[in-house]
Amino acid sequence: RQRFAAADIGFALQEHNLQTLDADARQAAVTQLTQAEARDAFDLSQGPLIRGRLLCLAEDEHILLVTQHHIVSDGWSVAVLIGEFNALYAAFSQQLDDPLPPLALQYADYASWRQQHLQGERLHAQVDFWKAHLDGAPALLELPSDHPRPQVQSYQGAALALQLPAPLSARLRRFSQQQGLT
Repeated sequence: RQRFAAADIGFALQEHNLQTLDADARQAAVTQLTQAEARDAFDLSQGPLIRGRLLCLAEDEHILLVTQHHIVSDGWSVAVLIGEFNALYAAFSQQLDDPLPPLALQYADYASWRQQHLQGERLHAQVDFWKAHLDGAPALLELPSDHPRPQVQSYQGAALALQLPAPLSARLRRFSQQQGLT
């Protein structure tokens, strides 16, 4: 099932004017607002599942924070969003029209095609495959944990720097493209 918001609803954007703050207070406010944005949970039943904050540092200096729930985006779609945003921003800053072509397909078109594609013998074959493949699997999978999880998760991520040898990286990229993976 797909629900559409009204065409004129736009993108929910909170604006924060930080121009009157001195440099230290402005940096502290940027840090606090960025962390607050990262911590704010999404309500999957109500939405929206994407939101933004515009931090105005000076008349000609802004920071745009865009946060999406992982259920509506992946690395590939985020790259598309950034590319489209850059194209729209460039056109807007030069007072040009929207440069993006209309979408040839909507998600509903894809979902309809998949539903038509998975009927009859093909559907039964796939259902039979998964029933056989998962036969005997435990009803509940208890995964070990390295430490007790907190009642309230912070969702603070971490970074791990890792360098792959260039030939391995190239092979992984080719393999991913051949398999249609992100």
